[in-house]
Amino acid sequence: MMKSGKSIYQRAGEWGVPFGLYLSCTAVCSIFADWFMPLQFLFLVLLLGTPLVTYYFQRRKFIEDDGFVEYAGLWMLGIMLFILGTVLCSFIVFLVLQYVRPNFVYEQAQAAIDVYSKLPQMKDSELLSVLQQAIDEKVLPTPIEMVMSTFWFVTFFGSLVSAVTAWIAQRPLPERRNRPNN
Repeated sequence: MMKSGKSIYQRAGEWGVPFGLYLSCTAVCSIFADWFMPLQFLFLVLLLGTPLVTYYFQRRKFIEDDGFVEYAGLWMLGIMLFILGTVLCSFIVFLVLQYVRPNFVYEQAQAAIDVYSKLPQMKDSELLSVLQQAIDEKVLPTPIEMVMSTFWFVTFFGSLVSAVTAWIAQRPLPERRNRPNN
């Protein structure tokens, strides 16, 4: 008889915190990459590793239930991991953007203006004037607006990533050597 493990939702609740911390590290590396250049590389590694971490949790659940988890269940586990993880990540990123780097969006817009204004083909572009006007009129997104739009993007992207990784995580389990022959 098959040993029943915890439900997909219980596992997502347990694994959502470490996954959220992983997403938070990725986001914080992105935010501070302009201050400390090695964080750019770490951000890239963490970002590219996100599907692997998702797969790890889905495969772990598949093995825990002896392969008796349908594709939809693994996909739902991934979706729930991204939703719960992104909630934690959003909270941490909001604190960073609100209290540690409150001018982050304006700094990034100004950096874009500085880079583009040095390019001859972009010197008199409308993009530069629109960006400068947005800075001058202080109409760039607030930290909470940035966090909320990022929340929706990451959860949607996570659903797509989870669809692919769930399919891969369903590969058959290797035969166990100590099973009785029936």
